[in-house]
Amino acid sequence: MSISILTDIPVWVRPLVRYMESMGSSVQVASCPDEVLGHGLIVNRVSTLLAKRDKNRADKMTDSFRAWEGEGRIVVNGSQCFLIGCNKMAQADLFKECGVRTPRTKKAIPGSRALPDRSVLLKPPAGGFGKGIRGLASDEPAPDHLFGPKEGWIEQEVITAVDGCVHRIEILGTEILYEAHSPLQPDEFNYCLAHPESDVTLTHPRKISPEITKAVRKITRSAKMEIGAVEYLLDENGDPLFIDLNPVSSLHPGAASVLGRDPLELTASYLVQRASAST
Repeated sequence: MSISILTDIPVWVRPLVRYMESMGSSVQVASCPDEVLGHGLIVNRVSTLLAKRDKNRADKMTDSFRAWEGEGRIVVNGSQCFLIGCNKMAQADLFKECGVRTPRTKKAIPGSRALPDRSVLLKPPAGGFGKGIRGLASDEPAPDHLFGPKEGWIEQEVITAVDGCVHRIEILGTEILYEAHSPLQPDEFNYCLAHPESDVTLTHPRKISPEITKAVRKITRSAKMEIGAVEYLLDENGDPLFIDLNPVSSLHPGAASVLGRDPLELTASYLVQRASAST
């Protein structure tokens, strides 16, 4: 079985590659579409940061995903997932289309306000690790200098989380691996879960609310996301408001104690099975 992993940050996928190779798969790590094998499964592990750093390269990735899909090849986290993952406005629209609640979100207006008279988060169209996000007070205009020639910044209404946490649900295929929640920090927007010392509480999927489980599955199915995470906050009534779709999220090192098995090994097994289906 042949598997091509397309990524802009090869070091991220090395542990996953080792697992898949130990399961008998031949794995090619590609940094550009031209390096992808002409057969077998294709796995998209391109960071959403690429759309911010190098739009032309990101567009080439998208075109390649579409071309492979048009040929009938299986692409895990393919073109639709990649486009939505790289566009915060598209994510807000996706949540609305799925019938789940999300904070009020509009395209930002340089030097003005799209959501006046309320505190908002000003977010770049794509990113990761909370890069570029900043808060705006209710009377504070969006600064011109942040935008430059790029478009797609959004204003998103600030929500006061009743439990003071951001929640992230990690998925694999149609299954939920676990939920992680981290305390919100003032003026801090990076909630990467890759570090074991992070202040995170993990929850087994059986203990997650059926309402949230149903919503997450609907969101990921609509986005055609097979690997990644969905984030939400709890409003003053304890109801979820979905805020982010992350196709290249970081697995928490402590998840193995919750699942009884390394989630990275589970991911490798899933991809090997998908590769078998593609032959």
